[in-house]
Amino acid sequence: MSEFMHLHLKILGIGCRKSRALKANVKQALARLPGLEADLDEVTSVNGILEYQITAAPALLINGVPAYEDEVPGVEELVRVLSPFLHKPLPMKKILVPIDFSDVAANAYRFAQKLAGEEVTEVKVIHAYHPSFDYSNPYLDMPAAEFESVKRELMKNFLEEHTVAESGRGAVAAMAKPKTELCIGFAGEEVVRLSKEVDLVVMGTTGQGNLMEQVFGSVSTHVARNAHCPVLLIPGSCRCQGFREIVFASNYNAADEAILQQVMEMAGAGHANVHFVHVEAEAGKPYSVAKVEFEQAVRENMPGIGYTSVEIKCSDIEEGVVKYAEDIGADLIAMGTLRRGFLENLFHRSITKRMAFHTRVPLLVLHYDN
Repeated sequence: MSEFMHLHLKILGIGCRKSRALKANVKQALARLPGLEADLDEVTSVNGILEYQITAAPALLINGVPAYEDEVPGVEELVRVLSPFLHKPLPMKKILVPIDFSDVAANAYRFAQKLAGEEVTEVKVIHAYHPSFDYSNPYLDMPAAEFESVKRELMKNFLEEHTVAESGRGAVAAMAKPKTELCIGFAGEEVVRLSKEVDLVVMGTTGQGNLMEQVFGSVSTHVARNAHCPVLLIPGSCRCQGFREIVFASNYNAADEAILQQVMEMAGAGHANVHFVHVEAEAGKPYSVAKVEFEQAVRENMPGIGYTSVEIKCSDIEEGVVKYAEDIGADLIAMGTLRRGFLENLFHRSITKRMAFHTRVPLLVLHYDN
């Protein structure tokens, strides 16, 4: 796997009070991130500043991309923005797959095996249940030991039926026998707890029957919102054929580049086309797509990857992202955020939940404020 990029910070300012304050805050933020490899330069001449495409000074550039112009972000905000650059891409060593024994869960398990590929990756399959609320327990007075035995048999049968046999290149030849665990508790809480111990959670977005679609859907929403690692949501109707066309839902954040690095690692993509998509939602607005120029800095830091950057105008975010993904035949939609509150708002408005249920494209969710 490739090493993470070196961080280059540049302050453009003529030495005024705001420029000095910006420089002081950047230095304090860097002091709070001792593991961050970063250079800090300053351009103070008017002629030098005019060489950069900014609208006002002082300005802070992150890897050549203007992050702030004519404002002085606080130290806490700068720490939050720079923190993703601490995350060095690492090979996935542990994948967690929560299951409910449904066909949708089986599909997610097949995805996990495909992602494990020929890397030495541990896949752990877990089933969380609460005897008092479990839909598969028609007799609530069944002894606990007997009910656990039923679950173990279901787990055994599930793995025997859906574990891919070793068959050469492209199969799971290097993947060790999957580990299993039965957890007593509510599924969402148990998966979030176990997410601290793994590199990726792969899970389906619906369960058995209409009722369980709602229940398991709420579980996937809870996990994606609160997990301590990236979460890959797999719609039941899609098939894993690699991730070559990736739609990256961008908020024009200065750390998009760092988040994209993690997306590429989680996707396991070698040669891929990344589509940066920014959606401007406006009620009643017809769907339209316009290509925009992509930042050269990102191109240089990740050579060998194709880039397209578009701005979409439409009536809502889901419509824009999903329609564009379907139009280009995307293999993955990725969403990354530095602020969990932003993701909270998305889930609160049911945008990401609807995306998970209504698109046939897998959805990868990342955030960095754990």
